[in-house]
Amino acid sequence: MAGPFRTSSDLITLVLQRAGVLSIGNPPDVEDVANVSTQLDSILRKIAGLEIAYVADPDNIPGDWFSDLADIVAGECGSSLGIVGEELMTLVNKGLGGAGAVEIGAGTAAKSLKIITRGKPTYEVQRMQCF
Repeated sequence: MAGPFRTSSDLITLVLQRAGVLSIGNPPDVEDVANVSTQLDSILRKIAGLEIAYVADPDNIPGDWFSDLADIVAGECGSSLGIVGEELMTLVNKGLGGAGAVEIGAGTAAKSLKIITRGKPTYEVQRMQCF
């Protein structure tokens, strides 16, 4: 994939690969794609709410965030993709965290995204209070 940005379709394909439900050389199952795509918006909002990263446009995902976002989405969608037990816990903790003794937001990919976005401009309107 050339270019600095990736699309939500690219993200969904990588999520299915990371979750182990997409075999190489076969097209993704329509139900799995629909399952992940319906949850994608709420997961991206959750990541923004936890102040990990804010993806303004799911069809223009920065390339340096792409792998970490795929791990987070795979962990969050794992149970609905049929992953259970220890494999699900590993997938969740590799992504956002929150399984077992790992706090939510303390997963491997979540920490990586925090480091990548640390100190970068947010372009948000700065709030101020005048006395």
